Amino acid sequence: TDDERAHIGRLETLCRSTKHWEMECSFTDAGDPWCVIYDCHENRIALHIARIDRRYVVALPLRRPSVNTATMKIAVDMALAELVAMTS
Repeated sequence: TDDERAHIGRLETLCRSTKHWEMECSFTDAGDPWCVIYDCHENRIALHIARIDRRYVVALPLRRPSVNTATMKIAVDMALAELVAMTS
């Protein structure tokens, strides 16, 4: 949705300012959107967000177990807080 895309834009801004991070967004075969931030220097996924059954799953493999949220805003807020801490 436009709202989801606006929040993903916040993650894109962080990726552009973080050396070695790349972002990819797409859709599953069932049409559910997902987004991954990949750390090319460390060769690992830093973040994975997906919409599954009208909820958002946030996975930060190096920081904590995955979390389910009701809104994309909450998912991205949580992700940004963790990712900024990783880059500090």
